[in-house]
Amino acid sequence: MARQGLADAWLEARPALVRFLTARTGSSATAEDLAQDVWLRLQSMTDDAAAEVRHPQAFLYRMAANLALDASKAQRRAGARDLEWRRAAVVDDAGDAEDAPSAEDAVWARLKLEKVVAAIDRMPPKAAEAFRLHKMAGLSQAEVAERMGVSRSAVEKYISASLKDLLLRVGWP
Repeated sequence: MARQGLADAWLEARPALVRFLTARTGSSATAEDLAQDVWLRLQSMTDDAAAEVRHPQAFLYRMAANLALDASKAQRRAGARDLEWRRAAVVDDAGDAEDAPSAEDAVWARLKLEKVVAAIDRMPPKAAEAFRLHKMAGLSQAEVAERMGVSRSAVEKYISASLKDLLLRVGWP
């Protein structure tokens, strides 16, 4: 029956407890949640433990204050954890994020690259060679022409045809 006495005290004190918790937490929603947590804790008490409570009102407020403190600590820990995560994902003080792509972007890029490689493999050999030397190896068109033993105009045509073919086969990035 001692639990019933605590339950009655909670019902009577609930509006004041919510105001008390709102002042402590700054949030009426959090205060409502914490007041409900007080109720749940009361319901989980044994009759023997409830019988030891001499001042139910003080006991309820102490329990509410402890729950508010625990919630505040948990919120600070979560904030610190989020801040640490954001710091780990930042490269410099300007707040520029790392260049590392998300897992989805990495998979998408890999699939796109496979399509590009397959499209290059289907190009005429001279066009594919000119494209690889210029776009992948970074050689100028004049250097590609010299290496392939063709005119610069021919290299321009090979690269132009290669880009058109890639656009048709793979699409725009």
